Amino acid sequence: MNVFIAADMEGATGVVHHDQLMPEGKGYASACKFLTADVNAVIEGIVSEEPNCSILVGDGHGIMRNVMLEQLHPAAELVIGPASPQNKSLCQLEGISDSTDLLMMVGYHSQAGYPNGLLAHTYVGSIIRNFLLNGKVVGEISVNATVAASYGVSVGLISGNSDLAEEIKQNFDYDVEFVSVKRVLGPTAAICKPPAKTSEMLHEASAKAVAKFKSGKLNPTVNGKDVTMVVETYRREATDKALEVDGLYRVGECAFGTTSINAADAFRHIWKGVARSLDETANWLR
Repeated sequence: MNVFIAADMEGATGVVHHDQLMPEGKGYASACKFLTADVNAVIEGIVSEEPNCSILVGDGHGIMRNVMLEQLHPAAELVIGPASPQNKSLCQLEGISDSTDLLMMVGYHSQAGYPNGLLAHTYVGSIIRNFLLNGKVVGEISVNATVAASYGVSVGLISGNSDLAEEIKQNFDYDVEFVSVKRVLGPTAAICKPPAKTSEMLHEASAKAVAKFKSGKLNPTVNGKDVTMVVETYRREATDKALEVDGLYRVGECAFGTTSINAADAFRHIWKGVARSLDETANWLR
């Protein structure tokens, strides 16, 4: 069995503020420890149910060098490095493939514009006002699930902020495990469960997800075919830059899109556009 774990940071245990999200922040070091502990708890749950499982972890936040390799559970390998299109055309899901059986998303947050969402954004907060999937505004968990579905992969587990519950309810019509590690109060505050508790919850939920998969209860129902993706930007200039990428078309003054029979291919085009739309290559993409 092969499991891919996509790891973000805003929804990790104890993470509530921007000063925890990038290396220059005074809370970053502790956030890396929190995130690594969350990932390890999920890995431990997986191997408790499937000891010989092959596990690949994709570090999917910011500079994408946040999960501490020296502390990573030995049952897993780690995809490390920035998500420039040349490096990681699938961004958070680089490394997923037709041989992957199950996707687990750890440390996630609500989509851009979610009212009082904790650290809410969609992929690149400075650029993306809305991300539309087949005409519907969605967040990272829904986009990732659709890309995974194009490989025939189901989502078994999502963990993160409590305000993700609504997006899961609206976009996942099968029994995905959801672990809320904190109760959201607003954009930069939450009531947080301690690591000892969240590790226990994540271990239990990931083991359940594997058991569901093995019993045939996690058949993919998300459609990964015939997909249209549209990014609405905050500025016309960002859209103009994105449209320099082949395979993208203008949807509006501040929006660009792509259509493909395969969600992974659609995302690759969109991600190239997002990267190009930045005024210059951001440090976290270098």
